[in-house]
Amino acid sequence: FFSSMPSEKAARRVCVSYPVEVRDVQPESPPGVSAQARTVARIGPGRGLFLTEAVKGGDTILVDDPVMIYVDEGKKRNTCANCFRMKAGNKGELPCSCGTCGQAWFCSTECQAASARATPGQGHSPQECALLHKMSRMSKRLGGQEGITLARMLIKAALIKAHDTVRWRQLQDLCAPDGLEDHACDWGVLCLRITELGGECAALGGAQARLVLQRDASNGMGILSKMEEGEEPSLRAGCLYGTCSMLNHACSPNVARFDDFDSADEGNMKVMIRALSDMDAGTELRMNYLSILVGVEERQKRLLDEYGFKCECDRCHLESLFPDDESEDEEQDGKGKASSGAKQPQPTPTEEEEDRRNALALWIAKYSCPAEDCGGTMAPVEGAEEKHEAGSVKRRKLSDSTDDAEDVLGGGGGGAEVEMECNRCGQVLHGLDRVYELLE
Repeated sequence: FFSSMPSEKAARRVCVSYPVEVRDVQPESPPGVSAQARTVARIGPGRGLFLTEAVKGGDTILVDDPVMIYVDEGKKRNTCANCFRMKAGNKGELPCSCGTCGQAWFCSTECQAASARATPGQGHSPQECALLHKMSRMSKRLGGQEGITLARMLIKAALIKAHDTVRWRQLQDLCAPDGLEDHACDWGVLCLRITELGGECAALGGAQARLVLQRDASNGMGILSKMEEGEEPSLRAGCLYGTCSMLNHACSPNVARFDDFDSADEGNMKVMIRALSDMDAGTELRMNYLSILVGVEERQKRLLDEYGFKCECDRCHLESLFPDDESEDEEQDGKGKASSGAKQPQPTPTEEEEDRRNALALWIAKYSCPAEDCGGTMAPVEGAEEKHEAGSVKRRKLSDSTDDAEDVLGGGGGGAEVEMECNRCGQVLHGLDRVYELLE
């Protein structure tokens, strides 16, 4: 589906020798605040990924296989429990299902047979089938659809702990920060119910189950449904990767995540991390956990609610100085909400901050997908910069403006006209086309 996905040969090469190392990361001080004045209760980023060598914009830095993947309860009938491909159109049941537990569906008899032979914790093994059958009889006590989905995840984790020491060690390497709030279901009750299933789940225990929930909440990646016209994307599965899950958040990211779960090729569950621009060795790799189009108010609320940290980056600080920008965007898309009470007075932005706001607008225009309701990130196609001829003088000048935006927000180089690809819908276009339209 994605034109620039690396071949299997290239993917294996990158997996064996990728230019990344894992380091412990200390919380950064907010602008103008000393390290000693940090709030002690603030959750730090934990571990992070850093480049060991320089890369070009568009380079595939890392390819990773899932350590643990589990289907969302609401999508179990049209998402294959083995390969996680979805039924065409995202609707209706897949042709094959498990007649024993009634909790797993498959896209083919081949996938169903392969799933039964998988290592427990992967696919749909006999051990998982038995535990899911027991789980289905207590589903009303698990806290609704979200609770059942998390119960599925904990069953996977329990089986991995009992039968796959390598994957279990990878899960334990992920940070499990305290302070994350329970969501729609009570984690304490859920952990108790899981141990009542017996077998591997009893061996997992309530304390380890809660650590798994914390690791999933802070490191998990959502796998969305296929993009269909007129439909909002929804979650089909949750996934934890051994290396990619260590990527920390940035509101102005320097990498984008690519995957293609519905590809017919083998290895469809791999995730690829691609550089947005040129970066030097020692740079920490960061991706945006949400979408680069999400406004500062919503962004900060969701990061705090869903990931347990308050973002105080330069972009958040800059956008908070221009609240009218966000209210205008909400009014245009029809999603704005009436404010309650009087507006708080805002400090008058300086001329430098005005320039940085304009640079930020150019940066967002370059790296956000223009497709309606997509929300994806545009990343250079690998090798496109080398193939593309230099543009006109006019366009070179506009490219300089984009470089300014990247310098302000840590985007690096890459101002040349290159082909850019969306990591969500897959469309390919010239990276600066939207910037030119805005400036003209």
